[in-house]
Amino acid sequence: RRVNYYVKHLVQDTEGNFNQALEWLVEGKDPKIICHPVVVLFSDMIWSRLANRFFLLGRCYFLFTLCVFITSQSILQHINEGHETEEQRIATFVCRIIIYLGSMGQLFVSQIKNLMADCKDSNFVKLFGKVPVPMYLTSAQHAGQLCLLFGLMVMCTQEPIFWCINHMDGDLFTQNCKEATSHKEAYATLSMINMLLYWALLIDLTIFSMRISAFSLVCGRVLSELGLFLGALAFLTVAFASSISALNHSSKDFAGIPKSALSLFEIALGMFPTEHFETIQEEVTVLAAVSL
Repeated sequence: RRVNYYVKHLVQDTEGNFNQALEWLVEGKDPKIICHPVVVLFSDMIWSRLANRFFLLGRCYFLFTLCVFITSQSILQHINEGHETEEQRIATFVCRIIIYLGSMGQLFVSQIKNLMADCKDSNFVKLFGKVPVPMYLTSAQHAGQLCLLFGLMVMCTQEPIFWCINHMDGDLFTQNCKEATSHKEAYATLSMINMLLYWALLIDLTIFSMRISAFSLVCGRVLSELGLFLGALAFLTVAFASSISALNHSSKDFAGIPKSALSLFEIALGMFPTEHFETIQEEVTVLAAVSL
């Protein structure tokens, strides 16, 4: 039969502002309430008519900065490597300025806003029961953005173009000068780390596909189990490697703890050369330990 749902006050409070009912329901972590038809109705209404536009706009801008970052760090620098044209150097400089001002600046403003909001409402959690941390950093997305902000700030201090700004010698925006040589390795490493952070922060785009979103959620839940498995594998590998090293044998694959651990790890992953198993069979004690 027909049922009427009145959802106005779930969307709008008595003062005409946006109601925080949905946020409170999420914080309650009650699956029965969150699956109630009323909650599903007004949450879908908010998402489809309001939230998805702002979310998509923000993600499109972030995706644009990622494309600029890829162009600057992974494409332009490998074109005419060592013999960059002036147009190429200008394009690289423009891309990096966009990253430092448009991306790093936007991340900085966002972090300041979130920090001020938590300070205003005294929303802090105790890290390890002692260190107060703003509540917004408990979100993996915001914590990742903070890491990316710090990474870009340090990267900016190592920027070769800035170190060569007073030593161009006719080559506009060059990166090849004596003053920048000692900074290039750190800059390249930071570039790789920040690139990974950029891609990792795109994970929330999975919200547009229920199947992909469910898959990413399952992967997140399985990571803890994977960590336990790798911990157990490392424990058994070290235990048997040290035990086999105590045996009196002539197998070169198990000569010492490092080689023994590497061989056992290869056996566990199925990467151990099959022809080496013949030498193991000649050592009964080693074979018994490996079989266990």
